[in-house]
Amino acid sequence: MKSLYLIAGALAFAPTAAFAQSHEEKTTFTGVKVGASVEYRWADAEYKLPRIASKIDENKGSLGYRAHIGYDAQIGSMLVIGGEAGIGRGGKTLKTSSPIGDYSLKPRWSWDASARAGILAAPTVLLYGRAGYSWLRVREKTDFRDSALKDLNTSGTEKGFLYGAGIETAISPGVFVRAEYDRVNYGDGFKSSKAQLGISVGF
Repeated sequence: MKSLYLIAGALAFAPTAAFAQSHEEKTTFTGVKVGASVEYRWADAEYKLPRIASKIDENKGSLGYRAHIGYDAQIGSMLVIGGEAGIGRGGKTLKTSSPIGDYSLKPRWSWDASARAGILAAPTVLLYGRAGYSWLRVREKTDFRDSALKDLNTSGTEKGFLYGAGIETAISPGVFVRAEYDRVNYGDGFKSSKAQLGISVGF
C-alpha cells in the first residue's frame, strides 16, 4: 500500500516538475520588449531664488507612469545586456513663498534613454543595473506681490544622468515583471528619483 502512495505522489509531482523545467528551458531574455510601469516619483529641489529673495528646499512625491520599448540580448546562461527608451509623466508641484512673491515648479513629461546589464541569478530571474540620460519638462511660475512687477511663467527642459538597479522575473515565456529604483541628478540643486513596478511583453 505504501508503494502505491509513493507512485501516486510521483505521478502527481511529475507534471509540475516537467512544467518548471520546460519553462526554464524556453525562457530567454533576448528580444524586443514593450511594456508599462506605475511609479512613485520624488522631486527634490534646493536652490536660491533671487527674484523673490528666497530659497526653495522641498521634497515631494506622487504617483506616475511610464511606457518603454527596448531590446535585450542574453549572452550564454548568465549575462544579459540591452538598451531601453521610455516616456512618462508624474510628480507633484514644488512651492515656496516669501514677502516678495510665490514660486512653483511643476514636473511634466519625461523621457529617457539608457543601457542596462545584469546577471541571471536563476534561469528566470535577472538582477541588473541601469545607466543613461533623462530629460524632464518643467513649468516654472513666479507670482510677485507687487502689481508693478510682471509675473513670470516659463517652460523648460531639465537634463541629467540617470542610474539605477532592479530585478526582473519571467513569469512565463515572453512575459516579464520588474521592480526598479532610479535616480536622476538634473543639476543646479534639482534631483528626481522613482520606484517602479512594471510589466513587459517580449517578441
